[in-house]
Amino acid sequence: MAVSRAHATHRSLSHLLLAGFNPLASTASSSFQGQARQSLSNPSLAPVPLSGWLAAVGREADVVDPLARPYSVRPGGIAGGAGHSLVTYRSWEGMDRIMALGRNEAGQLGVGFASQEGTRGLVEGFEGEEILSVRAGVQSTYVLVRDEGAFQPWPLASSRSRFLKDRTILYSSGNLARGRLGQPALYSPSSTAEDAESSRQHTLPRATVVELPAGEGRLKQIEAGFEHLLVLTENGQVFGTGCNTDGQLGLGSASSDIYQLTRLPLPREVEKEGGVERISAGADTSAIITKSGKVWTFGNSEYCQAMHGQKIDQIVSPLPIDSSFLPSNRRIIDYRCGGSFALALDDRGSVYSAGYGALGLGKDTLQLQKPQRIDSLEGAGIDRIRAAWGYAAAVRDAEDSSALFTWGLNTVHGRLGLGALPHSSSSGPPNPHAPPAVPMHVYEPQEVKLPLRELGLDGTVGGRESVRWKLGEVELGMEGMWVGLDVSEELD
Repeated sequence: MAVSRAHATHRSLSHLLLAGFNPLASTASSSFQGQARQSLSNPSLAPVPLSGWLAAVGREADVVDPLARPYSVRPGGIAGGAGHSLVTYRSWEGMDRIMALGRNEAGQLGVGFASQEGTRGLVEGFEGEEILSVRAGVQSTYVLVRDEGAFQPWPLASSRSRFLKDRTILYSSGNLARGRLGQPALYSPSSTAEDAESSRQHTLPRATVVELPAGEGRLKQIEAGFEHLLVLTENGQVFGTGCNTDGQLGLGSASSDIYQLTRLPLPREVEKEGGVERISAGADTSAIITKSGKVWTFGNSEYCQAMHGQKIDQIVSPLPIDSSFLPSNRRIIDYRCGGSFALALDDRGSVYSAGYGALGLGKDTLQLQKPQRIDSLEGAGIDRIRAAWGYAAAVRDAEDSSALFTWGLNTVHGRLGLGALPHSSSSGPPNPHAPPAVPMHVYEPQEVKLPLRELGLDGTVGGRESVRWKLGEVELGMEGMWVGLDVSEELD
């Protein structure tokens, strides 16, 4: 549990929850006095002892205030990649940092070294800036920060600009191959087979600044696919780097690799639709969503996950989806690709799916060319959707009535967070009193039970009427689902 710096009448707390594989189960048992041994698997959402994890990597100072003031260890951003995860937090001193954990064979954790065994530590290479966003792909990590810049005294700047000369800085770490990190000075195409083999071993284990296109201003959003990165600037331009074999960078051709951030040529119709509002990237498919609610997708669509109603192996330039599946007077506000399937969310809270796999439409509908509405989520008030490696989630944001739904392919560790896993013969005879086992495939959205009782938020504890809670970030990684739970309390 984490407590923020409080005003006299109010304090905020933040809990970090995990379902699925617990990457620190083997290391957290003895590193923090009084802390119970953690389970390797969390088939239900369970709070994770972030404070203890930080103590395990020598950051006790971030959670222990020598003046006994309320401190802040508050997850401000979560990213789940292919075997590694990132959790940002703010120390009681107001310093933003990132805890990275999981696989690190290519230095993707950004902790300063690569390792063949899973590990954990703080991302290195920057300090002091406000962390705006973190993203993770296959052996890659991206960090977007805000830097206020140096103080400019009179008369060099106006009273406004001398305090507000801020900018965004993008960092990357991990595997330099395929250009996914956008570091052309450190890794570029080799002219000989011998050089190419040597270059494939190059890793970048420390967060390193990515050169941004000159004159484009601040970055608004970053999104990562398997081996490619998209960024959106505040002036509405989109740039990409990395693997482009399926056209997932939208550059007009399916080239092998792009090694630096390169502008995506936007169709004129996008500008007529108000320009780009947000971007999305998942697996080898990408999307831009305009301010008017039109979705343009590109990249791989061999399972119809780009929502064009037909299979297209390579879409090399942004192509508007056929939105005839939408009821009249509705528009799409989000699109997420989970590899072989994709989800779309409209402005009335309806969710649609297409492709192959986690469609949420029952066991008899595992493949669709044209998007179809997930009727079981109708009326649930969905505000957010998430899609990743074979499973999906939908979120209703309604403070104490918030809810989380998941479906798709489960794992032996229970990443869907829906409870007990199928019984294994090696674990002894079945317990007749145990709750029903959750199958490895969940074909329709199921509501995830939140650990409200364990956190004293279910109303059973007296004097808690002044406590309010809501769901924070929800992130789907390959091995587990991370959920933030934010709590506010009025003090006497």
